Amino acid sequence: MIVMNVLLSLGSAVKIGFKKGTPLVDQTTCYLMMEGECNAGCLFCIRSKKESKLSRVPWYGVSLEKTIPRIESCFERVCIQSVSYNNFIFDVKEIISKFSDKIPISVSLSLKDYKEIESLYGHADKIGIGLDCATKEIFEKIKPYYSWDKTWQGLKSASEIFGNFNVICHLISGLGESEEEMALTLQKLFDMGVYPSLFAFTPIEGTDFGRLPPPEISSYRRLQLAHYLITSGIKRYEELLFEEGKIIYDGEDFSNLKEVIFTTRGCPSCDRPFYNESPKGPIYNFPDVKMISLSKMKNDILNHKIY
Repeated sequence: MIVMNVLLSLGSAVKIGFKKGTPLVDQTTCYLMMEGECNAGCLFCIRSKKESKLSRVPWYGVSLEKTIPRIESCFERVCIQSVSYNNFIFDVKEIISKFSDKIPISVSLSLKDYKEIESLYGHADKIGIGLDCATKEIFEKIKPYYSWDKTWQGLKSASEIFGNFNVICHLISGLGESEEEMALTLQKLFDMGVYPSLFAFTPIEGTDFGRLPPPEISSYRRLQLAHYLITSGIKRYEELLFEEGKIIYDGEDFSNLKEVIFTTRGCPSCDRPFYNESPKGPIYNFPDVKMISLSKMKNDILNHKIY
């Protein structure tokens, strides 16, 4: 039997008792990453630098076979973060095969040719695809080893294979796009039956974009609200108001909106604790709605000062 080693995010490692720590949120999804050097070369990412990190989160090596019983007893879902190398899809399926049918599995990936995506059908119930960028111009600059057109075609094909909203598209705010451009991309994805998952750019030392600042929190909150309105069918992109690329909500009453719109949005049980930020704040995506109630940001959210 081939023994497989994988990486667990810090939060996941703490929850199963592999690492010591005091969790600030009851994490429901286990984040597991493949070993190996990533050859994707995305300029904002540290993973291609031979680092055991993704965004700002450290990851720790474990034996998959020995860890699975704890994972299946502690979590509601497993999310596999893939790394890009030749034939990595084969290794993804090998990892999935080690789990029982008791726990649903998501796979987060980017492919240079999405003809392989069909091979994951029946193995994972949710597929995450990293478009990351809201515009073609930014995509071609930041993800030079991928194709904008092939990624969109892959999103369309994956949605047809896995079904409406079983494909999640990762987008990163703060890479140079306007709020209007991001809102338009949110709408295009949703119209395709692809669920957009919004994250804030996190500068990581050692990457090409390590000195680029994260997005302004007020801008990110406006985008989170646009995401909620679009994906809830309340408003379309065409009904939003913009001024010089910025979303304008003046005069609108959002007092009845649930706080949950500011939590991490993705697969069911998606939380990714502190993936974008330090627990000290500012917090871009709250991993748990309870944290919003404890946050000094609650009044700003409810009083719309951020708008």
